[in-house]
Amino acid sequence: MLPLPSPQQDFYRSSTPVVGGSGPAGASSESADLTTWFLNAKRSLSSITLCERAHVLVDSARAALQEASVISARCLFLRNALQDQLTIAGQVSRMMRSTQNVFRTEFEKTLNELDNADIRLNDTLELLRNSPVHPAFITDTETNGAMLENGEERAKGRNEGSEDRDSESSRNHYVQESHDALQAALGAFDDSLHALTTSVSTLPDASPSSQSLHAPLHALEENTECMAGLLESLTQHFDQCSLALRSAESHTPIDGETFAVLGKDAGEVDDVVKELSERLAEMEDTNAGIQNKINDLHNLERDTISVFADFEHFQGELGICLDNVRDFEGRQVELKSEMETRLEELWQLGEFYDGFVGAYDAMIIEVGRRKGVGARMEQVVKDAVKTLHALYEEDLQDREIFREEHGQWLPVDIWPGLGDPPIKWQIEKDLQGGRELPKLTKDVIEKAMRRVPPGKGRV
Repeated sequence: MLPLPSPQQDFYRSSTPVVGGSGPAGASSESADLTTWFLNAKRSLSSITLCERAHVLVDSARAALQEASVISARCLFLRNALQDQLTIAGQVSRMMRSTQNVFRTEFEKTLNELDNADIRLNDTLELLRNSPVHPAFITDTETNGAMLENGEERAKGRNEGSEDRDSESSRNHYVQESHDALQAALGAFDDSLHALTTSVSTLPDASPSSQSLHAPLHALEENTECMAGLLESLTQHFDQCSLALRSAESHTPIDGETFAVLGKDAGEVDDVVKELSERLAEMEDTNAGIQNKINDLHNLERDTISVFADFEHFQGELGICLDNVRDFEGRQVELKSEMETRLEELWQLGEFYDGFVGAYDAMIIEVGRRKGVGARMEQVVKDAVKTLHALYEEDLQDREIFREEHGQWLPVDIWPGLGDPPIKWQIEKDLQGGRELPKLTKDVIEKAMRRVPPGKGRV
């Protein structure tokens, strides 16, 4: 549609002939055309309702986009929350199964440790029986070997303890029964977890549906802008026709070019109204598509909430399963405590006697260390006595030389101690509380050093 002349255009051009001639017949025909064009232009302005509807659709689409964003965010939040909770539930399931495996492993491990503790204790006692105390440490023949004999009696008393309650077969049956009960509970829990995980995985992603509304909204906005422009053209055409008609009614000549433009635009009015209707129909279709997507989001929201409700029921199953695990742990801990008490008794005996064997060798090494220190101390004393004696003789000689060279010139009372001899030093052994070391040969000490690991009392 060509641009229409503005209302302020000068229609009174004296040099331009009047359209239709200057006679009454020409003026009448011109007035009739203008009237027809004016009425058509006025009817076309009813298309404003189409533009109003277009604005309503745009506002509805914008509201739908906001609603879609809210629903999408809510669905995404619930889905992520469900996935996180199911991930945790999967970890809990693995933890519960790990607990079952750990207790079974610990039971088998404790049995092996009991066997090893028995073997260790028996080996240590056998070593004690075959390792008599060196005679150098024995001061009373009535106590010879008494510690080892008491240790054997102590070990025998502990070995006859708690094993009478349950035989090995009944204990294994008790353990198997506990594991079977827990296995059944874990199987039911895993089935529910798998079903719920499948339900969550089948939920579609809400983000694409929400994002796909931006393009339709942009299309609606573009159509609304175009329709507003078309309506503005119709309004301008109506204003021009109204102005020209008033000029004709007042017998004011109309410019021929202006009349031609009005005629051309009048022929396009119906096309413009049709285009407005077509664009609105297109917008109605677009809006219908938007509403369908909103409905899909509502359905997704309903399905997501339904799955979330299923998860709340699943949490109850999780609580029951955790109770079963706690009951299983309680029974296993009770059994493990009994076995560990027995194991602790055996290990304490083993530690005591292993410690005695190691301490005995360390004591022999300590005797050797003290003998070595004593020998070094005696050597130091000998060297000191020799040095003191040499210093005494040297000082005595120097004093004598001084008296011979300078004594005759010095008054006797100037220094009474001038003629004194040097002070003598004596080094004595202090035996307060000290005793003679046991008489151990070098061979005995070296054997003990070979039995003791480096850093364990070795010198």
